[in-house]
Amino acid sequence: MRCLMSAVSKIPVEVSGASQFHKAGITGLGTTIAFLDSGLAPHKKISNARILTFRNFVNDSITMHDDYSHGTHVTGIAAASTIGIAPECNLVILKVLDSKGHSDIGIFIRAVKWLLIHHQTYNIRIVNISVGGNTSKLCCQDNLINTWIKKLWARDIIVCCSAGNNGPTPGSICAPGNCKEVITVGSYDGLNFSSAGPISEEITKPEVVAPGQHILSLNTSNGYSIKSGTSMSVPFISGYCALLLQLHPTLSNESVKKHLMKCAYNVPYLPYNMQGAGIVGLDRLLV
Repeated sequence: MRCLMSAVSKIPVEVSGASQFHKAGITGLGTTIAFLDSGLAPHKKISNARILTFRNFVNDSITMHDDYSHGTHVTGIAAASTIGIAPECNLVILKVLDSKGHSDIGIFIRAVKWLLIHHQTYNIRIVNISVGGNTSKLCCQDNLINTWIKKLWARDIIVCCSAGNNGPTPGSICAPGNCKEVITVGSYDGLNFSSAGPISEEITKPEVVAPGQHILSLNTSNGYSIKSGTSMSVPFISGYCALLLQLHPTLSNESVKKHLMKCAYNVPYLPYNMQGAGIVGLDRLLV
């Protein structure tokens, strides 16, 4: 993950066009997104009532926290009031990254196993995984990771993953973004870092792209910061899924994936292996 400060920033609710749908009552109400990340710091823009549970798979601490800042920023893009895409969705926070942004295969799999057991209890339909590439050292375990990710998808859970920041070299997407089933998200404005497909002759990635450069969101000091990376792109799409499920709660994960791609706009300056179907248009998606 690359954390950059700039005078130019993108506010999620504005750059996505989500504000017009919020005014119409489409806010993600009744949906739940689970975040596998570095945790969440208490923040005025996310009420405690919306946080259904916090689970720490890194150590024994039971107090909700974020000692790396990545998870708080990612969660804010998808769900913060005022600035987020789905400001009334519920949240499940699963800490899988430590204070240095590292994880390992055991931690990751324990979190996925927890989701498989508890997803119905918390009505989790969407899982946001802004982990992979530069944020962890999981790539060497692609097959094992993706075996467990496929189990989530088989439960009709929408899994949104980052393409990674190893681009623009072709074939640079790694686990879990290289899993065939998931919705892999790249950055349309991150030409110098967004990882590219394909995965194989049969698997083209990413599915879609979203903003990923100079994104304003929450920090761990109850304020705001600006970060860049495909980690920031994923929660845009997770938030879009929450808005869509509020309108159409019975849609399957496969239907949501196809709908996102069908409602995307082509980016003229990006090759197909960096954008997939393109930029998802909320004006097309939420009709």
